[in-house]
Amino acid sequence: MTNRKIKHKKRDARTRREKSVYLIVAEGTNKTETMYFSNFQGQGRDYRIIFVSAGHSTDAESLYLALSKKWKELELSAARGDKGFVVADGDNDKDKLDKIAKALKKNKNDSIHFIVSNPGFEVWFLMHFGYSSKFFKDCDEVIGVLKKKVSKYDKNYDVYQEISELTDGAIANAKKLEDYFEGHSWPSVECNPRTDVWKLVDLLRNGDGY
Repeated sequence: MTNRKIKHKKRDARTRREKSVYLIVAEGTNKTETMYFSNFQGQGRDYRIIFVSAGHSTDAESLYLALSKKWKELELSAARGDKGFVVADGDNDKDKLDKIAKALKKNKNDSIHFIVSNPGFEVWFLMHFGYSSKFFKDCDEVIGVLKKKVSKYDKNYDVYQEISELTDGAIANAKKLEDYFEGHSWPSVECNPRTDVWKLVDLLRNGDGY
């Protein structure tokens, strides 16, 4: 009998990939967002999260460019369910919020989304403890109120375990804020407080949205 050498074709890694990829980029070296979203890694059976570094950049355009570069580098595709998220704070700063709005309009990739909070990401954490449309002058004021709820909180503290069971209520409260500011342009200083984080969280937990 003649021995035949069976050649196994190497399959492209992209054809073997079963999970969609969700890219997330946040401002500078801020650990708050990365720590929080890391807790969802593994919760979704159909996606994996990859965090993108933008160095020390905090402006929306730089974040967007860093994420777009990684998207092309990994050859991601909307057809496979891949998505990208630019997580940015408005800081109740008109110039910064205007730049976020400008970057959002320049985005031509329907699978890349901007997750904006004004004044800051901590507005999302506060929504876990109840609804409020109270105006905040800056992120520090938001953090001050949050510390009354979570005394250990700081930018390097992973608050997820303390608030995760309250997430359904936080989503409902964040939606109420959207309704409260209906008719106002977003992102803008007119909407304070407001946060889009609930949309990404809803996707990571339930596959809803986007």
